[in-house]
Amino acid sequence: MIMSRMIDQTRVGRRPKTTRSIPHAQLTQHGPDEIIEKLHRFCFELPDVLNRDSLISVPGARALVVHDSIDCNREAFLIGREFAHIHPHPDNGSMHLKLAELDAAHVIQMGWGEDHFLVSQGRLPPSIIMVYSPRNDEELEVVKRIVVQSYEFAIGSESTTSR
Repeated sequence: MIMSRMIDQTRVGRRPKTTRSIPHAQLTQHGPDEIIEKLHRFCFELPDVLNRDSLISVPGARALVVHDSIDCNREAFLIGREFAHIHPHPDNGSMHLKLAELDAAHVIQMGWGEDHFLVSQGRLPPSIIMVYSPRNDEELEVVKRIVVQSYEFAIGSESTTSR
């Protein structure tokens, strides 16, 4: 079992600019292609996670989908068995994912993401967030931990932040 750790470091710098419309996208501070390629490799090497077209994001977005053979936490998905998706160019490497509510709030507090803009309108639950594109290897390690938190939530593990 992969075990995530609570995010214990604050993201450096200002938050990137993002849209407040569909599609909800990150406009500035994207990571370089080689970092985003590492993010993709990590995400799709998680056990029982399939690389699929997202059912709810822009064309080219890659969905992290839990294999049908795995028992899951039905509350942990964006749609179907998709618990996260990674945005393509020009929004290179930001992602939407679902976390336990306390974990989502913690990620936002530490500066690594923001609520999906539809959360503020009451149209989505507060556990759906955008995680910002990692800009370097150090940030990639934090984003990986956030992805693992979402993955563990999806496969039924408890939240790490709320323990």
